[in-house]
Amino acid sequence: MKSDNNINIILTNENFEKGFSKLNKRGIKVFHFPMIKTSSINLEINLNNVDSIIFTSKNGIKYFFKNKLIMNNNLDDKFFICIGKKTAQKLKESGFEAGFVCKRNYSKFMAEEIRENKILKDKKCLLVQGSLSDNSLFDSLSTFSNTQKKVFYKTELIKNKYTELEKIIQNNEPYVIFTSPSSFDSFINVYNPKKVKIVSIGNTTSSHINQKGFNTALTSAMQSFEGISESLITFLKENKEYELSKN
Repeated sequence: MKSDNNINIILTNENFEKGFSKLNKRGIKVFHFPMIKTSSINLEINLNNVDSIIFTSKNGIKYFFKNKLIMNNNLDDKFFICIGKKTAQKLKESGFEAGFVCKRNYSKFMAEEIRENKILKDKKCLLVQGSLSDNSLFDSLSTFSNTQKKVFYKTELIKNKYTELEKIIQNNEPYVIFTSPSSFDSFINVYNPKKVKIVSIGNTTSSHINQKGFNTALTSAMQSFEGISESLITFLKENKEYELSKN
């Protein structure tokens, strides 16, 4: 087996997340080279006629509460809906509890779960999303609810090349973790994906990668940073490619 210190993992999401710390504890070299960056969009918003607010990501929560008009609103009477426990936790850190947490971390299942539980009946709803989101969730929600969509932040691809990352790719054939389609798009604009082992956080990102003509070495079974770390550790053990630390 190869020594565990020959494993190189590249993280491409905007911020280094604690969920990836399991990889470090296993003696794996983890490098962080963000492929995207997000920023707030100045948005005029009136919440007086909004009963419920839907969040599909932690970034949505982050930039929602950064909006100056939101800061001046009393949100105590709002009913919050989140996709997944991590998004709900982010909302709690902002001082609010989710009234409903969708169990599956995929937007395409979110509308179905909301419809089945009838939680938007007689409610006016605000869907908080980013600039790269498509209208699939909004279109689904609109078939059975009074929902409006607002974009609170924009996502941009990082165009500059990281010299250190290029060296790692040329010398080590690293595992590169993609947590969104946009991070993969940014990567292939600058680097050669054929020289790395592609790891995806879930089916949506994997499907996008496949549509671009590339295959993944691994798709995480769980759509979280902790989940993708566990999936990768299990994958490495099963393939007996590396001897991992047992810490």
